[in-house]
Amino acid sequence: MSDHLASFKQRMSTNQLDEAKETDRRLIELSALFEISQTINSSLNLQSILNNILLVPMGRMMIGKGMVLLKNKNNIFIVETVKGMPYSLHQKEIDLIDLPDHPFLLKALPDSCPWKIFFMDQGIELIIPFNSRTDILGLMGFSKKLTQLPFSQEEIEFLTSLSNIAATSIENAIIFEEIKTVNRELDHKIQELNTLFDIGKELNLTFEKEKILKLLSYALMGQLTVNAFIIALKEGDQFQAAFIKGDKFKVKEGTSCGELCAKSSSIASPYMQEGDSEYDQLLSHAGINVVVPMHIQNEQKGFIFLGDKITGQSYSKSDLEFLHTLGNIAIISLENARLFQEMLEKQKLEKEMNMAMNIQQRLIPKSLPNLKKVELDGINVPSKLVGGDYFDVIQIKKNLLGITIADVSGKGMPAALIMSNLQAALHALIYEEFPPEILVGRINKVIYNNTDIDKFITFFYGELDINSLTFRYVNAGHNPPYLLRNSKSVELLSEGGIILGMMPDVDYKSAKVSLNKGDLIHCYTDGVTEAVNADDEQYEEHRLLKLLQEMHPGRNVKEINIKIVEAINQFAGEIPQSDDLTVLTFRIL
Repeated sequence: MSDHLASFKQRMSTNQLDEAKETDRRLIELSALFEISQTINSSLNLQSILNNILLVPMGRMMIGKGMVLLKNKNNIFIVETVKGMPYSLHQKEIDLIDLPDHPFLLKALPDSCPWKIFFMDQGIELIIPFNSRTDILGLMGFSKKLTQLPFSQEEIEFLTSLSNIAATSIENAIIFEEIKTVNRELDHKIQELNTLFDIGKELNLTFEKEKILKLLSYALMGQLTVNAFIIALKEGDQFQAAFIKGDKFKVKEGTSCGELCAKSSSIASPYMQEGDSEYDQLLSHAGINVVVPMHIQNEQKGFIFLGDKITGQSYSKSDLEFLHTLGNIAIISLENARLFQEMLEKQKLEKEMNMAMNIQQRLIPKSLPNLKKVELDGINVPSKLVGGDYFDVIQIKKNLLGITIADVSGKGMPAALIMSNLQAALHALIYEEFPPEILVGRINKVIYNNTDIDKFITFFYGELDINSLTFRYVNAGHNPPYLLRNSKSVELLSEGGIILGMMPDVDYKSAKVSLNKGDLIHCYTDGVTEAVNADDEQYEEHRLLKLLQEMHPGRNVKEINIKIVEAINQFAGEIPQSDDLTVLTFRIL
């Protein structure tokens, strides 16, 4: 009885001792888990948390290798931390299809599992997943223990408890990293907006193309750390390389880059070279990484072609958005600068044209000599601000008048300059009392020596002797004036020679007509007879002659000239005329 009682007491003592040991073990585990929990929860640094999660059990259980994988947003697991294993595994991506959500030994998986061999190759035996409330965050894997003893159930339970504690810390750390990333992106965006705001202010302060291009280049270099780029702008119908930074490009500044721009014409937003298409190969061959189109109202006005960054980093989505906005701001400023320069040029040209018009108006007489025996009138209507038609009546002597009309080839400023040359030559030579044919010959030589081969003048010059009522004239290729006799017969004054300015030495002939009371001579330029209407018909000589015959001899010469100009305007209607219109008429009283 006593032996039986002693045996019972001994068994009771052994059980109590085992229970005490188990209690102590659990207390130690709880204490360890508590300490680990405090450690990992005191930090939001993901790498620090993962290191502690690995190092504590590896040291406690004498495990030689360990690794942690976390799942990204694409459900791919990435190796984040390794211990006792090659660092080359870091950031390796693994697609873990059908990963169990509970601890398991790798050998328990079927051989058909596609990712089993990866862990086996790394010597991993035990995998413990990190479970959040809704999903698997990742896993930690351990190799065999250095003691070669298998993992006990208690050890697996400890690791499972550790993974449950760690899951919340990992989730918090991931959220914290995402917040930091978002904050960094926001800071970057704010910096970009501040940069764009500052650049916009600077660009709005200048209308100088070169300064705008420099500001744009500073923004590209400072904000994106890129020192190789081409800024191409549309000049007329061609794209020119307006600014080039770096010497890696084959295109040279100031030359055409039409092929590159034509190939990029379909690009509507910033494009980064990323494939192996024909266009990507073209960009690669040209040393271009990113293409930024610049539009105004859907019209392509330019491109920014960028090489690699100095840092070697690739362009981010944020960089491309920044480039898009920057390009739009810059091209608007460049277009404003172009329009401003055009406005200045237009104002300058208008000022010069007004000056030329004032000068030309002084060359054409405002009034004609008031004589008892001769009635005179002339009208000049330039098709532009200034023209190439000219008429004049010069009183050489008391009873001798020089009468001339001319038409310079071309229109506008060039014709006006040649016309002024003609007027100066005539006024310089007319008082030398040369016969009309000699005078015209000398004027021809002056014109030839002072104009290009493609510039010439049709010229009519005559001298009216008021006492003898004779008119001696030379027609140098001009429209023959009409001599309307008081008897209603009509003659053409066509004797002379070729137009002025064609050859240096030309012999001109003169002719003389006698005039009687009531006889009228009407001179005109081809702006009269070549005026066109809406049906593309010309006014022609027959209409002019008919109108003159209807008005002669009843009207005075001023009325006749006004009536002719009115008739031309009525005939042309709203059709703008390309030629100057000049009439000069005189009658013997």
